[in-house]
Amino acid sequence: MSRSRRCVVAVPGSSEKMIGKSLEFQVDQVFLDLEDAVAPGMKAQARELIGKTFDSLAKEKSHFKAGIVSIRVNGTGTPWLAEDLDFLSQGAGKHIDAIIFPKSSSADEMKWLDSELSKVEKTCGIKQGAIAVDVQIETAQGLINVEEIAKAPRISSVAFGPADFMADLGMPSSDVTSQPTGYEIADIFHYPLMKILVAARAAGVSALDGPVLDVHNLDKFKASAMRARAMGFDGKWVLHPSQIDACNEIFTPSQEVFDAASLLLQAYEYYTSTAGGSKGAVIYDGAMIDEASRKMALSTHARGISAGLKPGKQFNP
Repeated sequence: MSRSRRCVVAVPGSSEKMIGKSLEFQVDQVFLDLEDAVAPGMKAQARELIGKTFDSLAKEKSHFKAGIVSIRVNGTGTPWLAEDLDFLSQGAGKHIDAIIFPKSSSADEMKWLDSELSKVEKTCGIKQGAIAVDVQIETAQGLINVEEIAKAPRISSVAFGPADFMADLGMPSSDVTSQPTGYEIADIFHYPLMKILVAARAAGVSALDGPVLDVHNLDKFKASAMRARAMGFDGKWVLHPSQIDACNEIFTPSQEVFDAASLLLQAYEYYTSTAGGSKGAVIYDGAMIDEASRKMALSTHARGISAGLKPGKQFNP
């Protein structure tokens, strides 16, 4: 699942209208939600609607435009998780790339989920390990264990869930994207975000920022997304189509930035080669570049490649 995760769009599994619209979303990932976006009394109807959508797409030999299609199941301790897993086994598992697992709390829980998904895959007749897991860190316990969770089987991304996290810690819940009144001296989310980011990077998986609930305030969304991008996150969750373009733009390197990274990588490869003098560090474009420079450029280059960019310039010694 080493694909771009710039924009991950949530779609209520009980809304036929929104599911229909989501088929055309030009995003990296769409997830059909069976958890918070679906009322308790509508869980069964949501599964039925999602199943019909997959059946219709298969019949028409059509598909979602999104690069990754997933379903968010209900969490451990709810009366619906077993029914969600059974729904996957009945055939829905064949149509998805991943499940999103909310309120992840431990690596043992992820090992249990790995076993359950193996059963789903066997029943559906698909390759073992075909269904990846995207976890949400939404509780204090989950944050404490995030390093082990990120390294668990099947994990492809780790996402921050700000609303449930604030509720679990007892933070004021009036606004999940701004600093609570009385705490203007720093970013109240810096610690959980950085801890999630470091855990994801150590495990080699994607790191995603959570959503902005005020879907009609695009400026607020942009500010939140730019903060996450500046920290090094791969992408962000989106709750409304109006946020998609901004999200894609913020998490995609510009062609100029991408070309600069590509040129630096080419220059470093040349200068460290025998033909270039086998140098470990060298002045390039007015600045010293070394292995650390290569790693930073490689990150930008990888983001651009996964987003579909192509180098526009070639290095000439």
